[in-house]
Order: sequence, then structure tokens, then C-alpha cells
Amino acid sequence: MRAARQAALVLAFYPGDDTPVCTAQLCSYSDGMARFQFAGATVWGISPQGLDSHEKFARDRGLRMPLLSDEERVVAKSFGISAPLIGLRRSVFIINGHGRLHWKHVAAPGATYPLAVTLSTHLAGLTG
Repeated sequence: MRAARQAALVLAFYPGDDTPVCTAQLCSYSDGMARFQFAGATVWGISPQGLDSHEKFARDRGLRMPLLSDEERVVAKSFGISAPLIGLRRSVFIINGHGRLHWKHVAAPGATYPLAVTLSTHLAGLTG
């Protein structure tokens, strides 16, 4: 018998709740949630803010993905994206259903992030 395929995971690291670029990024991913679900992927946002900040941000913006708190930047450090002053570099990682890195985008300091359509294209490249 063949084991069930695990869902892919999109990890979206962002520097801060309620900042202009982070808000645009997370809202665009939330608006594109149907694309991610169609591809069988789960999306998590991760930043250094605490849970109270995340809850308010998600509620105020109507975000449809969980926001994880990495206050000590343990996860950011393990992905090699911890950065002085801003906490972490804006980054997106796609992990396949076997727990392997499939694709990544790590931004140079600045305000770039991959669009939901770009992420769904990379998710479409995953095979069972």
C-alpha cells in the first residue's frame, strides 16, 4: 500500500506585522489561498512578533493563514535568514511533502517578495 502524500508547506518569513510591505505580502497570499489549496499546500507566516500582535494583525486584515511567532528568531536562524536590526530577511521557502526544500526566495534588504502566482507555479512543479 502506498503512503498518503503529505501536503507541501509554504513558509513565508516576514519582518513585521502591520508594516506596509509585510501587509501587502501577507494579504496577497491570503487572497491567493485558493491557488495554494488547489496545489495541496499549506501556508504559514512567520515573524518575530508575539502572538498578541499576530492575532490583531490577522483579525484586522482578515488573513486566512496561521501566523507563527519566532520571538527568539530560532527558526529564522535555522533557515539562515536572521538579520541584525530588522530581525530577519523577507524569505519564502517551499517544502515538499517529504520535508525537502523544493524552492526558496531570500530577499536582499528591500521590499521584494514572490507573488502568489509565482509560488503556485513552483508548487505545480511538485510531484507525488
